Amino acid sequence: MTGEPITLENLASLTAIVPLDLQFRAKDIVAKAKAMAVAAEKHSLNIIFSHNDRGTRFDSELKKHFSAQKHSTLVSGKFYEDAVNSALLRNIAFSKVTTDYLVLLDVDLWLDTDLLKKYFAPVKFGLKAFTILPCLYLSQSGSKALISGKKTAQTLCEDYFSFSRKEFLHLANPSSVIIMLCEDYKSLTGFNTDFIGHGYEDFDFMIRLASKHAQIKTSPDFFDHTTARSPLFAQGFRRELGRLCLSPLIEKDFFLHIFHKKTPESENYYSLRKRNYMLFCKLHQSMTCGSTPKDQTLITEFVETCISLGKSINDYSIYFENKPGHIDRYDTFKRRLKFLMQ
Repeated sequence: MTGEPITLENLASLTAIVPLDLQFRAKDIVAKAKAMAVAAEKHSLNIIFSHNDRGTRFDSELKKHFSAQKHSTLVSGKFYEDAVNSALLRNIAFSKVTTDYLVLLDVDLWLDTDLLKKYFAPVKFGLKAFTILPCLYLSQSGSKALISGKKTAQTLCEDYFSFSRKEFLHLANPSSVIIMLCEDYKSLTGFNTDFIGHGYEDFDFMIRLASKHAQIKTSPDFFDHTTARSPLFAQGFRRELGRLCLSPLIEKDFFLHIFHKKTPESENYYSLRKRNYMLFCKLHQSMTCGSTPKDQTLITEFVETCISLGKSINDYSIYFENKPGHIDRYDTFKRRLKFLMQ
C-alpha cells in the first residue's frame, strides 16, 4: 500500500470472524469481546463471534450480552470439551458469513476500522487477492494508555518508531489478521481443525492461501521456526510469509494487540504445540524445494523496496533492532525486579 491509497466509506461488505473460548482468562476475554462488539456497532462492522460454551458463569455472561446486537452475532455451542480449537471456531463462524469478504481477527486486538478500510479497499477492488497485516503487541502500560484514551493508536505508533520500550512487547510479522475473499476461504475448506491447542493453524492457513495465489516461495530452510524480535530478521516460513507484509511495514500500519497475562503453559500445552509443528511440517513438506536464498532474512528485500519507493531507511531504524527482549520488555519496576531475581 504505497502511493495514494484507495479509500472506502464503509465496511458493509466485510465481515470479521473472531473465535472465543473461555478456558483461560475468561474475565479478560469477556471484557474484550464486549469492547470489540461496541466498536463494531459504532462503525457498522459485521462481526461474528464463535463461542465454545464451557458452561461457566462467564459463558453465561457473554451470551447474555450478545442477545441484542445489530452488527455483532454470537454463535455459541458446546463444540468440544478439551483443548482450545480455534480452527474449528473460525470455521463455525465462517458458516454464518453472508458478505463476499471477511477479515480474520482475534479478541485481543484493538479494532481499528480506519486500518480495515485502507487495506480492504485493494482487495474489494480486485487489486490484491488478500492482505495480511502485522500486529504490534502492547505491554500492560501501552494497553492501559490506549484503552484509557491517554494515547491513540497513532501516538503509540510514533512512540514505537522513537524507540520507546515500556509500551511494547514485540512486532508480529505476519500475524493472523487477514483480509480476503470468502470464496477463497471456501475453496481452501477453511482452517485445518486437526490443529488443536496453541500454534501453527494460522501459519498453515496463510501458506495455503498464499500458495493458491502463487505468492509464496519455497526454500530448503522453510521449516526453520527460529523467532526474532525484529520483523526483518525472520527466517524460514516466517520470512516467506513476512514478505507479504512489506507494504504495511513500510506504511507503518499495524493492528495493536492488547496485553493479557500469559496463559498457563502446562505439559499438555507444550506437547500439543510440538504435535502441531510436526503436523505443519508434514502438510507442507513440498515447500522445502528450491535453493537457499542469498539473504536468509528480509533485510535486503526491505532495503531494496524502500530505495525503489524513495523511502529513507532511517525512518525504519526500529525494524533493525533485534536485541533479545529481556529486561527492557518489562514495563514496570516490579516486573523488572521479578525478572532479575529469577
